[in-house]
Amino acid sequence: MLLLGLGGRAAAAELTETRLWQERYFWDGLLQSRDRAARSAADPRLIEVVNTLAYQVAQQSANIAQIRTYVKGQVDNLKYAFAQRDPGPSLTTIQNNFDTLARGAEQVRNNLYYLTTRARMSATQALPDPKLSETAKLVIAQIQQVQLQLNDLYLDTVAVYGTVQGETWAVNDFFRFSANHLLWMVVQVQDAVFSVYNATFELYLLSKETP
Repeated sequence: MLLLGLGGRAAAAELTETRLWQERYFWDGLLQSRDRAARSAADPRLIEVVNTLAYQVAQQSANIAQIRTYVKGQVDNLKYAFAQRDPGPSLTTIQNNFDTLARGAEQVRNNLYYLTTRARMSATQALPDPKLSETAKLVIAQIQQVQLQLNDLYLDTVAVYGTVQGETWAVNDFFRFSANHLLWMVVQVQDAVFSVYNATFELYLLSKETP
């Protein structure tokens, strides 16, 4: 049967917003000193901040996995709709699902850019420290998981897009645009993944002790 995309989005959005709101407490810790003294004495909360960053990146991986679950379901939904004599009501629901999933992908992208900013701010305070270096590596490992989840989401979204484009009579241009927009928003997440990876790798290099 048809999946209700709105329900899935609400669950993902609530969890994401809660975590990001809590991060503001740590953000204040990073903004205590932005002068040269910060480079000789890193903020004492820095490792705690980077630990939180790792958790938040992992949350984005979970968000992408949830979006992927709903995207995969749209293939069966489309087959069900196309088999009906009057697919109009079913296709309307599916189109709404496409729009909701596209907004979910956009939210993940925005979250990753937000975390990129946090990683770059952390890098400005980074000093050689083995514990900080290990924590930065943990963030990188979580980013790699995000990339793997995004790869799978992209393949499933392409499958949905191909199913829509292969239908010649049941769908209209607006429906095709919704499928295309969903694919476009999923692709846009990739730049955010690159961004947060580069920022975290810089943090790792600055925290790595020189032999």
